[in-house]
Amino acid sequence: MKERKTLLQAVRADYNKASADLAMLKAEVVKSLRGESSFSQDLLASLIADSETNCLKVKEQLDAAQTAYDEGQAVMASLNAQYDDIISWADMYDTASIETKKMIVNCLIKRIDVYRDYKLHIDFNIDFEQFSLGIDLDAIAA
Repeated sequence: MKERKTLLQAVRADYNKASADLAMLKAEVVKSLRGESSFSQDLLASLIADSETNCLKVKEQLDAAQTAYDEGQAVMASLNAQYDDIISWADMYDTASIETKKMIVNCLIKRIDVYRDYKLHIDFNIDFEQFSLGIDLDAIAA
């Protein structure tokens, strides 16, 4: 997220600079029409066209960076919600009685195989998606 935010700020600064350059060139056109500018109208027209093209290109980069940042924010919000859910499950487990803890573990774990050197293989009754949506103890027990 820091990289996305840094990129967004850099592209936003580039866009602001490009917009300011375009506004300055347009102001110079007004001076040219009044005869107060030392630049020709043809030169200003080509500079404005180049500046508008650059401004549109930077605007597209800004939109892409903003979209990436917003998507990152949505992912972070989702991960924070999942983290909060897992922490609440952990708190509930910590405060439960021994019998309740045994029942929870029995519902979550199907089988545990212990191998040499204390290597374990654990088969769970549920996957992470089911866990994140909430445990339906009736469905697991069935």
